[in-house]
Amino acid sequence: MKKTGWIVSPSPFILTRPTVTKMSFITLASLVPQIGLMALDGDYGALLNVLCAIVGSIAAELTIGIPARKPIAKDLTVYLTGVLIGMFLPCGFNPALAGIVAFVGVLFGKTLFGGKGSFWVHPVAIAICVGYISQAAAFPTTLVTADGLKAVGDAFGALKLDRFSQLTQDQTVTGTLNSGLLGSLGIRLPEGYITLLWNSPSPIPAFRYNIFTLISSIVLLSMEIIDWIIPFFFIATYGVCVWFLSLFPFTAAFTGGNILFALLTSGTLFAAFYVLPEYSTSPRTRLGKAITGIVGGAAAFMNCGPGGSPVGVMFAVLIVNLINPLIEHFENRTHTISGEQA
Repeated sequence: MKKTGWIVSPSPFILTRPTVTKMSFITLASLVPQIGLMALDGDYGALLNVLCAIVGSIAAELTIGIPARKPIAKDLTVYLTGVLIGMFLPCGFNPALAGIVAFVGVLFGKTLFGGKGSFWVHPVAIAICVGYISQAAAFPTTLVTADGLKAVGDAFGALKLDRFSQLTQDQTVTGTLNSGLLGSLGIRLPEGYITLLWNSPSPIPAFRYNIFTLISSIVLLSMEIIDWIIPFFFIATYGVCVWFLSLFPFTAAFTGGNILFALLTSGTLFAAFYVLPEYSTSPRTRLGKAITGIVGGAAAFMNCGPGGSPVGVMFAVLIVNLINPLIEHFENRTHTISGEQA
């Protein structure tokens, strides 16, 4: 019987995650349906913003790379960053300014805050916050008002009070669900949520197609393109805050906040799965990631309240990114202490 010897390879390591290039490609591919819907809706202003943001992102990468004689990144992250920036800008935003804020966001994020591959403030958050400060009038107003909340006592009810435009199919789909599966479970879904899931009437593309964001998140999580810890704790913390605290200033009630409405507006889901899990801005340990998610959820509640904010979630991302170095400091300290004890 012939014996087989050990096969020795100069590369004895196994990759447990996809490469950066593959992760960027898959993430970009997951955004194609939403970009396609933007084209079908005739939202050429939003598509132009995405294109200009990509150009601005590439220009920033060239500005960083040319002095160091380094070619532009070939891992597609530069294009992904541009697409994400463009999708968080309203369709009425000045396209030239979209390119400028993308340039500023990428340049500052990758030079002032850690460098390429190790930046700890997300370029998308920087760009959108700069864009809001530069042209706040282009962003929509908050979807619900204090007067509406006081009158109705519910964020979604206040939205419908403010002439919320529903899809024509919303009533039919909602009625079918209520008379079928949901009715048998004793649940009744109010009209309007199908619109928020399928195509929310927002000028900001990242806020619109929540059902596709959820489907994409399942793909990204299952393929380990993103980590589940930060999105989970972010959504859970924000949801708990909305449920217990969002109505208190208006109705003196500590419970009853509309979690579903909060998650389907303000770009909460899009930020949770496409911005917050960025590996360069995330802590390394599970505990650190959980803390980031909790702090991010609390910051989102402080900025977005019961939902409907035009840019609050991006300021929440900026806040939690600025806190991440402190979390990393405690991670390093804990690791050092553990090593000394061992």
